[in-house]
Amino acid sequence: MPRALLDEAAVARVDRGGLRDIIASMPDQLLDGFRLGTGTHADTSKAERVFLAGMGGSAIAGDIFRSWATNRARLPIQVVRDYRLPSYATPGDVLVAVSYSGTTEETLAATAQAVKLGCRIVAVTSGGRLAALVQEAGGPTIRVPPGLPPRGAFGLLFGILAAVGEEWVYGDLRGELERAVVHLKDLRGRLGPSVPLATNRAKALAKRLRNRTPVVYAAPPLTAVAKRWQTQLNENAKVLAFASEFPEADHNEIVGWCSDASARRFVPIMLRDADETPEMRHRLDVTEGLVGRHARVDRIEDDDDELLGRLLGLLFLGDYVSLYLAALRGVDPTPVKAIDELKARLAAPARRRKK
Repeated sequence: MPRALLDEAAVARVDRGGLRDIIASMPDQLLDGFRLGTGTHADTSKAERVFLAGMGGSAIAGDIFRSWATNRARLPIQVVRDYRLPSYATPGDVLVAVSYSGTTEETLAATAQAVKLGCRIVAVTSGGRLAALVQEAGGPTIRVPPGLPPRGAFGLLFGILAAVGEEWVYGDLRGELERAVVHLKDLRGRLGPSVPLATNRAKALAKRLRNRTPVVYAAPPLTAVAKRWQTQLNENAKVLAFASEFPEADHNEIVGWCSDASARRFVPIMLRDADETPEMRHRLDVTEGLVGRHARVDRIEDDDDELLGRLLGLLFLGDYVSLYLAALRGVDPTPVKAIDELKARLAAPARRRKK
């Protein structure tokens, strides 16, 4: 039965919103985003740090960018998921406000605070109030094409951050991005809907996750990728999924895995990296062995030579896994009705207060 549910025609029947094509477009989005962002920079002459503000699918691009660039950045990079900037934000700091829709209330509030504080602001959005707010403050706005679910615009948003970040991150960001795109195009040929279950890594893992709860683990620099796996499984496959990180999980969660009889209802997924330190590699190997006594552990690695290729390769794989798990569950991966209802309910009191 899973084989029939995961063939190309079956996936297309379930995926009425066309998310499979959006996922497949990520390599092209990355290059398009870099082109959109090229030439746009914020004045960093008085900056002490860079803030990347966003929520949900718009914020994850900042998380992955930080994982890639933080160890060679000229300024500290912090992702802000809040209505306010940290108390230590100062005039002259850089804020890159990312909201695909341009209407994300947390990002709007943080940006308004940054305007009052005198930060140097760049907006990345398809329009909405964010574009107007930043333009009124005299900051540049990088416009992205509308019409995508925010989580489906990851490639555009990340590519833009790579271009904007050239000013405060050392290294050949363009070259690394272009090489990562070559890697993703190769993966696309091995993970797409036309590739059968027998040879498709993403379909095989989706089959494993059917009727079980995924728990995705990673250590730096892959922790943001684990979070992306979780959120894509939440939104696309409409399942509960969780993410956690090492070494912290070894100080608490491992007790549950080794003591709770319900552990077999969960699937521990370990995202691993070729450049783990010897200490971390030993820790993760030992942890896999202990957890593996109580639940089958799926170890997932990417074989690219560069960090960015591995970050994006694992992320790309997770996106496809979420698509195929949605197909197995018979749910259209694109709509997120619970989020739409939440936003509507949150907006209702605000409208009443304005009357």
